[in-house]
Amino acid sequence: MKEFFVGESNVYPKIKGIKNNSYYQGLLQNLYSGGDGEMASFFQLTYQNFILSPFGSEHASTFAQLAEEDLLHAKHLAQAIISLGGDPAFCSTQGVWLSGRVVDYIKGVKQMVGINIEAKEKLVIDYKTTISKIDEIQIKRMLEGILQEEEEHLSKLKSIYRAMQ
Repeated sequence: MKEFFVGESNVYPKIKGIKNNSYYQGLLQNLYSGGDGEMASFFQLTYQNFILSPFGSEHASTFAQLAEEDLLHAKHLAQAIISLGGDPAFCSTQGVWLSGRVVDYIKGVKQMVGINIEAKEKLVIDYKTTISKIDEIQIKRMLEGILQEEEEHLSKLKSIYRAMQ
């Protein structure tokens, strides 16, 4: 399965030697598989890549790259959830199971970029909020690394959107 996580690096510290913590598990669970989390973003961007690739759209590869990075973020969140004694099920802490319903099936490229910007803005806020609620330094560092990449995703998408104007 290693090949599924191309580009993996030591940007994110391994989470080890920490105690079970159901509160932190819940916070990470929503970033991982909540309706606005990393897996939802992965599904959205992957769908958009599938739709645009047959037409040679320059945006298809951008969406594929962002999806790959979001999947890597999800992997690290899942590992942290397990380290905290949890189960990285595809479910939010509110009991809402992740499904294809989280995907917006619009077909316009400009609209796709727009909804991706909105989703990334929400995710950036969610990461900042979660980081402020966590004292465990290992988890905090991992989340800060992911946040930095999410801010880069947002910047890239905004740049694409401006170029479409």
